[in-house]
Amino acid sequence: MTLPVPKLDDLTWADLMAAVTRRIPAESDGTWTLHAPVDPGVTLLELFAYLLEQRLYWLDQAPDELVVAILKLLGLEPPRPAQAAATVLALRPESDVPAEVPEGTVFARDPAAAIRFSLDDDVTAFPVEGEAAVFTDRDRTADLRARRGVPLLASDGSAASARFTLPLTGAHTTTGWLSVFFELDSPVPPSWSPLAAPAAPPAELTWSWFRPSGDASGAFEEVEDGTGGLRRSGVVRLRPPADWSTVHNGLLVSTPAATYASPPRLLRLAVNVSAARHLEHRAVTGFTDQTDEWLKLPGQRLVLPDAAGRLLGAELRLADEEWESAVDFTFGTSRDRVFLLDRDEGALVFGDGLTGRIPRPEGETVVEYSIGGGRDGNGGVTGNWLPVTADSPVRAANLVQADGGADPETPARARDRAAGALGEVTRAVTAEDFVTLAVTTPGVAVGRAYAALGEHPGFPCARVPGAVTVHIVPSVPRDGADVVPAPVPDPGTVCAVAARLAKTRLLTAEVFVRAPAYRDVRLRVDLSGTPADRVKVSTVAGDALRRFLDPLVGGDDETGWPLGEALRPSALLRAAQQALGDLADVTAVAIGVDGADPAQTCDDVELRAGELPVVREVRTHVVPAVEPGEGLL
Repeated sequence: MTLPVPKLDDLTWADLMAAVTRRIPAESDGTWTLHAPVDPGVTLLELFAYLLEQRLYWLDQAPDELVVAILKLLGLEPPRPAQAAATVLALRPESDVPAEVPEGTVFARDPAAAIRFSLDDDVTAFPVEGEAAVFTDRDRTADLRARRGVPLLASDGSAASARFTLPLTGAHTTTGWLSVFFELDSPVPPSWSPLAAPAAPPAELTWSWFRPSGDASGAFEEVEDGTGGLRRSGVVRLRPPADWSTVHNGLLVSTPAATYASPPRLLRLAVNVSAARHLEHRAVTGFTDQTDEWLKLPGQRLVLPDAAGRLLGAELRLADEEWESAVDFTFGTSRDRVFLLDRDEGALVFGDGLTGRIPRPEGETVVEYSIGGGRDGNGGVTGNWLPVTADSPVRAANLVQADGGADPETPARARDRAAGALGEVTRAVTAEDFVTLAVTTPGVAVGRAYAALGEHPGFPCARVPGAVTVHIVPSVPRDGADVVPAPVPDPGTVCAVAARLAKTRLLTAEVFVRAPAYRDVRLRVDLSGTPADRVKVSTVAGDALRRFLDPLVGGDDETGWPLGEALRPSALLRAAQQALGDLADVTAVAIGVDGADPAQTCDDVELRAGELPVVREVRTHVVPAVEPGEGLL
């Protein structure tokens, strides 16, 4: 329950006049007898009541500076500046010669347009022809082109590898980077997204090159893996050795132990790529036409060229001193070299000498700033990107939709966001807190969690006060041929969740993060009568029961079978009958655990805390139909 927001300005002018008029006889000892508006004293009271009503109105009006100051005192993020949209650009040279495109090169759909994106990294744009090919246990290129999702590596902890043939042509060398775009079917935000967080690799990967003919191979000198070990979509940048050329267009990724929760699914592969953001960097020196007119007065401004309505960030060097950007001047002192960004005017705003130092026009003025950001940068996928500078002989296409751009946040919206943030879980106190923090761990995909209070791995038969064991189930795909029925979190996910809970736990709590324990379950479904299509009935019943007991989408609410929940024959019978409908009548469901044969009983099969069932077998058995009244004397 939340308290209602108090309203301080609840007195009106009429209320004030009524209250003061009632006090006139007593305060004047009866000598003030005329209380009509024509009386000069009443006129003065009406004036004072008017002024007091205005002061009362101000009580409920919090200025923007106060909102920002309170957010800082609460340790919350102040009003957010404009955010730049991000995408991935694939470059193609206009000739048969590779083009070296430096970081920060600006592209636009129309060179005269204001919406411009800058590359995050250097790109070597090689000539390409055709499409990439992928090989795992067999040639999976057709699946890749149809975006059906190609499982690259195993999830059983064994050694695994995947081979790619990149669509590079000719025999070109480079001293730069070979950049490859991997789009994966993953719920983790991609590396270029503003929501991206550091991703702990789920497995140790090795990237190497080879020649498809098989006469040469080797390792790359340097690797920058934006996918976090194929955990999320991203760009992998590879620096080839001196003896490499585009003839060696084979790419091999391997691991000695594929400890993935589920095989990473590849949706698309491309080369000559880089993340790009809706911003453009500028550097301007001078500004003497403005600084020469400055006086030693507060509120000085420095207007930047072509920045009105688009100013995103700035760095200032004034009189051989570095100045920093600030959100406001509330906590500044007279010696702080800080300034504010006025996005609408495209200017730097300085302090008043009390909160924020007043600048002096001495020496050289150098400003490095960026323009862009905002919702205007969000857009679709097109292939007509052109470099703004004429000396870049390349063309580009964005492979993913530009997203993440946002306008500056107003103090009112920041206040609303802060009100919601105060209810967020930031400390692990109750069992629900441990679950919430584990599921929302950034950089990994945790589907479910269960906090077992008092469970200690070192004392399995005792309840230890202060110990908490959190069992986590990773979020993995539940469709396709490579579905993992009993997903186990990879080591990177376990470490990421454990690190977060270690920072948020109470000082006296001891926290452990573990995978759930799975119990093998075998089921037998007894059907009455003779079904018309026994194969279909068996398939439908088996799929329904596997889904009902699934650790991620099972249960009555389809959010996963509850950890430690007992297996009830009546619930399994109901799930099978609902799936079969009129195909057959289910008379009983028998349950067997830990390799035992299914035993028909009405008793529940108990599971321990933190355990989940995994269906290994579902058999159907047809029993004779029971006629009405049969067996009665």
